[in-house]
Amino acid sequence: MRIIQVLNSPNWSAASAYCVNVSAELIKLGHDVLLMTEPGNPMKQALRLGIPCDGKLNLNSENLFEQIKCMKHFKQVFKHYQPDVVSAHMNKGSWMPAFVAKKSCQKAVVVRVRADIRAPNKHLGNIYINHYWNDHIVCSSELHKEVCHKNLWLSNDRMSVVYGCVDADKFNPEASDGCFRKEIGATDDDFLVCLLGRLSPVKGHEYAVKAIATLKDLPKKVKLLCVGYECERNLAWLKGEAERKGVSDRVIFVGRREDLPSILASVDVGIITSIGSEANSRATLEYMASGKPVISTRVGVIPELIVEGETGFITEIRDTDTMADRIKYLALNPDVCKRMGIASRKRIEENFTFEKFGIQMEKVYKKLVEKRSAS
Repeated sequence: MRIIQVLNSPNWSAASAYCVNVSAELIKLGHDVLLMTEPGNPMKQALRLGIPCDGKLNLNSENLFEQIKCMKHFKQVFKHYQPDVVSAHMNKGSWMPAFVAKKSCQKAVVVRVRADIRAPNKHLGNIYINHYWNDHIVCSSELHKEVCHKNLWLSNDRMSVVYGCVDADKFNPEASDGCFRKEIGATDDDFLVCLLGRLSPVKGHEYAVKAIATLKDLPKKVKLLCVGYECERNLAWLKGEAERKGVSDRVIFVGRREDLPSILASVDVGIITSIGSEANSRATLEYMASGKPVISTRVGVIPELIVEGETGFITEIRDTDTMADRIKYLALNPDVCKRMGIASRKRIEENFTFEKFGIQMEKVYKKLVEKRSAS
């Protein structure tokens, strides 16, 4: 198949990673793929992976003349490339490639990929576009598929779910070099709970600190490791939270790191205390690939990734008491913790590798192309 992927984000995010990774996997499967995007980190990563790119678009502009310019460029590229599939991984402006494909490249199947948490608009214009310009919607979770069904009045046969993926070779239980725990002063007896995520209100770091504060009297010392960059909040805020809860000696912040696989292989449990977002939850997949149980709030796609009681536990948003109980249970039952970590790794290998990600998307595209050819 000849496939054009369209991405309008200049920033690296879960949605950008979804687009770039599936493009790379489809190329491995023998398909011709062109990524049309804007200059930025996703394009740099795509080029590093050998994905052909067209970076001449300004897809986020609301200026009418810029939009006309984009559509002219789409028309030119579509005419030359003759795609079988046009797949838009974007929110703002996603109507442009769909409109041009329907007018100038009618053999192409138009697929709208929704790999972020934002629900589709309910207004009639958007409903019309998704019924008559988009042939199919691919969602990154059953939750988002249900939202699309509700907001866009689409039937199930017009939508598919293709979950995100993780590099299971890079993130694995054997990735630790044995140095990280020494670096942060953690002993073999410390129970290390990792929160991987930017310092932002949506990630709910304060609830993780509160949960750790209730576990001060355990025979095993529980420490919270926070990995991620400063965003809407900073390190001083996090230190203040730890001081107010009396656990300054148990909260460790290491900022942005390039050695994530080694870090995740060195901890005991991964936690997610988010109060929203998590459309793809790379953190959950990376914890699981590293062979760790995951304790998470009930947000986004996460309840579809974790098998309750087998690979981790789901708690309600802001329910720090239950989260603390789950951490305590795993800290005091190392055999259970190890068994759940093994189950996490197995679930990744069976469902969420790069290879399986590409195959699932290929199946969706092939089915749509075959249906179009038959009609």
